[in-house]
Amino acid sequence: PDEETAVHQFGKDDKYFGVCIMMSTLPGLPMYGHGQVEGYTEKYGMEYRRAKYNEQPDQWLIDRHYREVFPLVHRRAEFAEVENFLLYDFYAENGHVNENVFAYSNYYNNKGSLIVFNNKFATAKGWVKRSAAYKDKGSGQLRQRDVHEGLRVSGNYNKHFVILRDHVAGLDFMRQSRDLQSRGLYFELEAFKYRVFTDIHEVYDVDGSYQAIYDQIG
Repeated sequence: PDEETAVHQFGKDDKYFGVCIMMSTLPGLPMYGHGQVEGYTEKYGMEYRRAKYNEQPDQWLIDRHYREVFPLVHRRAEFAEVENFLLYDFYAENGHVNENVFAYSNYYNNKGSLIVFNNKFATAKGWVKRSAAYKDKGSGQLRQRDVHEGLRVSGNYNKHFVILRDHVAGLDFMRQSRDLQSRGLYFELEAFKYRVFTDIHEVYDVDGSYQAIYDQIG
């Protein structure tokens, strides 16, 4: 009740949903405001006995929550803990860190997740490879880890592939484990766009079928 409404701060399009995606997939407790999902603009206070505006729910906004946000909230166990959480620097093509892009991973129950959100009205292109520095609880020293470590990708030759499920598009993507280890993951994100990869796991190509698919789709 002390904050401006979500629709007032972030609107109803990609920027809002990018913030929502981050809130739903970062460690901790996500908190949704009264009327947020419905797109209400009235700022509520504890002293109000009833709503002052006669607002109607925005069904388009509600439906998009059901498609993109609520399924992630149902999977909160995969995102809620900090033990395997890593925050990454997003390196632009010029080698500088793009501070407007949030990228982070988590690992739970033998599967990884990776979320990338471009929080600026501009296109972002670059790589997710090395994590930001964090303090090791055991040694007390600052350390960094690569994205393949955060996602538990261990294969180092051609018969290992990484499968990534795009939560929003509903599509599966493939990357060679060796390529992910050496270069990381490349992204092109338009203004306020996001990518949510879940169920990330590594497979061993026993009979060459994964290689055949990879060669076909690129």
